[in-house]
Amino acid sequence: MERVIVKAGLYGLILGLLFSIVYYPDVITERQSMGGYSSYEIPLREYVLQVLRNAIKISFSAMIVMGIVQIYKCLPKAAYSNKQFIWGVVKSFLIGSIIFFVIFSLIGMLT
Repeated sequence: MERVIVKAGLYGLILGLLFSIVYYPDVITERQSMGGYSSYEIPLREYVLQVLRNAIKISFSAMIVMGIVQIYKCLPKAAYSNKQFIWGVVKSFLIGSIIFFVIFSLIGMLT
C-alpha cells in the first residue's frame, strides 16, 4: 500500500510540474488605462517557487486520493456493507471539491 502511495506522489509531482509550467506564465501583460499594454517578466526565483508550490500541492492531492482508494479496496466485499457508504462519501467529497475548485477558479479569473 505504501509503495502505491509513494508512486502516486512521484507521478503527481511530475504531472504537477508539467501542468504548472504550462499553466503559470513567466511574462505578465497588463492593460494600461490609456489602452496600451505593458508586460514584465517574473523573476526566475519567484517563478520556480510558484511552479514548485503548485506541483507539491498536486502531489499531496494525488497521495491523499490514492490513500483513500487503497483504504476503499481493503474493505470487505459484502453485498451491502460499509463499502458502499464509504464510496458514497468519497464520491460526494470529490464532486464537492471539484465544484468548489471550479467556482473559485472562475471567480479568480474574473477578478
